Amino acid sequence: MSSVLKVDAIQNTSGTSALSIDSAGTVDFPVNNNITIFGLTSNVTVSSTSLSTLTGWSQLNSQNTHGFKPVGATVSESSGYFTPSKLGLYKIQADINMYNNSSSSGIRWIEIDLAFTPNGQSEIGGDQYNFIGYQQSDTTYMTGNRVRYYNFNNAGDKVRIRVASSASVLIQGTGASNFDTQIMFEWVAPPQS
Repeated sequence: MSSVLKVDAIQNTSGTSALSIDSAGTVDFPVNNNITIFGLTSNVTVSSTSLSTLTGWSQLNSQNTHGFKPVGATVSESSGYFTPSKLGLYKIQADINMYNNSSSSGIRWIEIDLAFTPNGQSEIGGDQYNFIGYQQSDTTYMTGNRVRYYNFNNAGDKVRIRVASSASVLIQGTGASNFDTQIMFEWVAPPQS
């Protein structure tokens, strides 16, 4: 004998909707569905061997312009630092598109770090390198990808992208609809203490 439970929504005792099921059987967890994407709004030239924060971000929030609308609204950005308003374990992915327009040589190294600062503590997560070789042309393109899981369990936790390079490299971030460089945040679990 089987039983059938028929519901449209499951709520917390406080009345907060925690789960809903539509007529097609799609299950939605509205409180936990959180994905935010930011794009670099203009090109940035990196020419120092000292690390600096990559700044100039805009949230991707238009279906027609970006092909993406945020799911939830949990991450904000200020001066290149990203801070979630909803604590939790986040998957953070960055795609950094760049090119070398040197007419004679490659770039030995470019450092791109997803650096995390736990509430008032020392910054962690760094020393991630790529290189751009010189390949049959005076412009050679490359993408650096970074993926990290960071546990945001304090309101002061934040993350940034730090960059440095052995020679001048251009990081692409052109236009309102063509974000070549992006950082993406996906909430995956409650914060761990």
